[in-house]
Amino acid sequence: MMNDAQLFTTAALQSGYRADAAEAALAWARVRLSEGETPLGRMYIFRSASHGGGEGPARTPPARPRVLLAFRSADAALSFAQASKLGSAPRLAAMSLGQLLTALIQRPSIGVLLVASESDGALQEGLPVGPRIERAALLDQLQIADCRL
Repeated sequence: MMNDAQLFTTAALQSGYRADAAEAALAWARVRLSEGETPLGRMYIFRSASHGGGEGPARTPPARPRVLLAFRSADAALSFAQASKLGSAPRLAAMSLGQLLTALIQRPSIGVLLVASESDGALQEGLPVGPRIERAALLDQLQIADCRL
């Protein structure tokens, strides 16, 4: 089984970046998403019925990029689900940072990874506040690291 770094490195290699560029981008993401909070470990996302990866003419791209919303604890995720009335039994999945960044690289429909802050329950545009990484910024970091190394 691949660890966090290996998973992201494999996705970066498949996208045409070098392994050392992937390692540098992963380190950049860890620092950016930590922002004074506890170090990133397993995070929790909501699973939806559609995976967004289907092919065919019936699929149309979303009007705006999707947000991959991650929580540092299952309790925080469930509290958000209850406060936002996301259903009686929201399904959670535990993911590592490498898995989240891999999804950001591999799925162009996901425009942002947002890690909800644990500090308060403030919302912005219906989403929790917290550090975020735009897909374009992650790709820029991979490109910068790839050229620099």
